[in-house]
Amino acid sequence: MKISVEKEFDGVNYVASCTNVPGCYMQSDHPKELDNDLEYGLEVYLENCLKRNQPFPNEIDKPVLDVRIRFETISAEQLIKIFKRYHYYVDYKDHRVILFLNSEFPFNRVLIPNNEFISPLIISRIFGKSNTIYVGNQAMRINTSAS
Repeated sequence: MKISVEKEFDGVNYVASCTNVPGCYMQSDHPKELDNDLEYGLEVYLENCLKRNQPFPNEIDKPVLDVRIRFETISAEQLIKIFKRYHYYVDYKDHRVILFLNSEFPFNRVLIPNNEFISPLIISRIFGKSNTIYVGNQAMRINTSAS
């Protein structure tokens, strides 16, 4: 598996993802913790596939949320509300991770850290760079008329 670790533009957080496992993201302020966090996230992801007798997804199964989003900060709980609007539901949640499944396309999964602050880099990966606007000192708004 190819692991990608990037430093967030704020210089504080690091984001890890597995390039051949779509929708699996973890974050930490210490890059050394990312290995354990990503390993745990991948275990949850794999167990979910096995539980549903589904093959491990590939890049084709990448979740697509065509939603424009503006935010300053966003929490896992706020993402739960957004995902619910777009046919995703929480299939697994503990103190470390949240795993979403798409009710219309059950191969589409998104696994994020269960944090008060989700990295803007993760948000841009989930919603796409062109749909993500990180703003300062403004409340989060969702444009549901995105095409």
